[in-house]
Amino acid sequence: MSIIDKLSSGMNEAGNTITQKAKDISEQTRLTGEIAKNKARREEEIKKLGEAYYQARRKNEPENLEESVHEIELIDGILEKLTESLCRLKGIILCGQCGSEVPKGSLFCPSCGAQIKQPSVIRCGKCGAQLDAGSRFCIQCGTKIE
Repeated sequence: MSIIDKLSSGMNEAGNTITQKAKDISEQTRLTGEIAKNKARREEEIKKLGEAYYQARRKNEPENLEESVHEIELIDGILEKLTESLCRLKGIILCGQCGSEVPKGSLFCPSCGAQIKQPSVIRCGKCGAQLDAGSRFCIQCGTKIE
């Protein structure tokens, strides 16, 4: 392989890396926006719930709050999925004690010192690569995980 070919190959790899980083940043921005939008929705539902409760108590009427509670639970589920996706993309986990971002693989939170619960891992039967629990394919060799 000539020097020109090596240089060209290196430039292609760098270009691919930059393209992937740009896609990751774009996806992080999208997820962050979705999280903010759903947090605002949740706040509005909490306000509606509080107002409905107050009005019912004030009038000595029975509270019918199930619909609002259900809506908040749905939003909480959406927020959980979005947060999981964002954390996976950023290569972090959230501290269960203080909520700080912690690099994956850390044993303790750098903010509060709490011990970090390690996610379940499995190994690929073919190449031995360490994978997150629930993986369907190996990230190293592509083997389907049973």
